Amino acid sequence: MSKKKVCIDVGGTKTIFAVLDEKLNAENSVYVDTPNTLNEFLEVLNKNLKLFKLDSDTVNVSIAGRVDYGGKVIFCPNLPLKNFNLKNAIKKYFKKVYIDNDANCFALYEIFKGFLKNKKNGIVIVWGTGVGGSLVLNGKIYRGSGLASEMGHIKTMTEPETDTESLVGGRRLKERFGYSGAELQALAESGDIYAISKFKKIGEIFGRYLASLTYLLDPEIVIIGGSFVKSWKFLEDSINGAIKTETLRGKLEIKTDNDKFYVIKGCYFLDEYAKLDNKL
Repeated sequence: MSKKKVCIDVGGTKTIFAVLDEKLNAENSVYVDTPNTLNEFLEVLNKNLKLFKLDSDTVNVSIAGRVDYGGKVIFCPNLPLKNFNLKNAIKKYFKKVYIDNDANCFALYEIFKGFLKNKKNGIVIVWGTGVGGSLVLNGKIYRGSGLASEMGHIKTMTEPETDTESLVGGRRLKERFGYSGAELQALAESGDIYAISKFKKIGEIFGRYLASLTYLLDPEIVIIGGSFVKSWKFLEDSINGAIKTETLRGKLEIKTDNDKFYVIKGCYFLDEYAKLDNKL
């Protein structure tokens, strides 16, 4: 019998409600625009939780933010949920509720089904509108006091007033280069020299950023997901070039994952990982 679970991915722009089976296939799913206010969010949440509550007694939730061990949102830059106890709101409908950051759910997907399955240490990065991440140390997700792995907010040495996310995150590309990420991608695909050169510059910055992370963590592997994976062929050489010149090892195993549903698939394993880690 298939072990079904209700999984919810609360993203900055879209929220997905789905019932996943043990093969990570969706038996039922609903996509909605993520509301801009708390009241609107609660309306959407309650409406859909009522629809899904009969499918399972377990719900696993991914959120584009950070929650404490009690389920209260402590950091949520693009959602109206800061200081809101999301777990309490969901417990009205489900007996078992597990919540974690979206990048950590991406890491769980890689731990259970992907590139981290046979690794002990790795860095998982979601590179899209911003730069988010998860650290896997000795086979476990490292959370610190709850805000660990906010890697996009690391300041740069050359521009100390600017963090990495501001330099290479998709949200700032139009401001910096005059084009959005999608526009740069289309231009680069057409052979536009300007767009290709900008991707090279972005890759150099991102490569130095990865090099800095390796000095601290020395990971076996770095796994990258998010919209920038679509532009990987324009970024890969400059990223690897920076790593070659800036790191002690001179190389780093990097894998890209272009499965756009890796977060909600990783969400499926939240309750199983909680039993192993005993910290969620």
